[in-house]
Amino acid sequence: MTLKKAYPVLAIVLGAVGGVLHGLDLVQGYDSADLPTGAPWLTMLYVLSAIAVILCVAAAFTYRKTSDRYKAFESYLTGGGTRHKTVAVLSGELFIVFGLAGLYYTMTHIMEMTMFDRVTLIPLYLLAIVSCVAFMRLGGSAVRGTVTEDDANMIFIPIAWAALDLVNTFKENGNVPMEGKFVFELLAAGGLLCALHAYARFLFSTPRPRLLAGFAGIGTVFGLTGGIGLIIQYVMTDLSDLQRVPRAGCYVICALWLSYQLSRMALSDEPEGPKLKRGKPVNE
Repeated sequence: MTLKKAYPVLAIVLGAVGGVLHGLDLVQGYDSADLPTGAPWLTMLYVLSAIAVILCVAAAFTYRKTSDRYKAFESYLTGGGTRHKTVAVLSGELFIVFGLAGLYYTMTHIMEMTMFDRVTLIPLYLLAIVSCVAFMRLGGSAVRGTVTEDDANMIFIPIAWAALDLVNTFKENGNVPMEGKFVFELLAAGGLLCALHAYARFLFSTPRPRLLAGFAGIGTVFGLTGGIGLIIQYVMTDLSDLQRVPRAGCYVICALWLSYQLSRMALSDEPEGPKLKRGKPVNE
């Protein structure tokens, strides 16, 4: 099996292991004063993250420049039939579930939140709910083997969700002294945002296969790390505090959706373009 075909599975495995380490660090890595306890989980997670990034870069360089930028979406990201449609529908429906859960929690605890949280969390979860339409319509386009302009424009909804999540996560944790408590949520939102932007390039005829392959892998790894870590923290501590679970669920679903796009790229019949040297195509 080539690295290109093993890449989606490796990204999921690394993300799942990272999520377990992150969850253990959140639960056992800090005392009641939020000071480090000396647990090894964060160090192990940093090492795993470095390995994952190196793997993503190496896998991305197995792709070459597309031979026809106007047909890149059809060549790389379509096909799959019923399986592709199932992934799109499940992703959309689960985004609705987690979006509604987050919106419900926000509305029932709105008086306890800061003004910034009130202003950002309500549109954040509304965007998560509407993102279901984007996943379903893009999935339908992939099954049909072509994408319309209206369907392509749907990608800006999950992009807006990821961008707003990144802003909210950074502002919420700006004063937290221990970076291990929030940096992987920042990496999750940032990685997913970059991956969705790279996916959008395929919809608007400016494809960069290496860019999508690299950021989709990074988004998968850190999306799963941040999401699974928050879920483990919720399960192992206070089951009554649902504040971060909807966000974690969206991370995980978006990461798995990206990993499926990687699998479509790996199975693509795209006739690869000339090898790249210093960013410019050269003839062999």
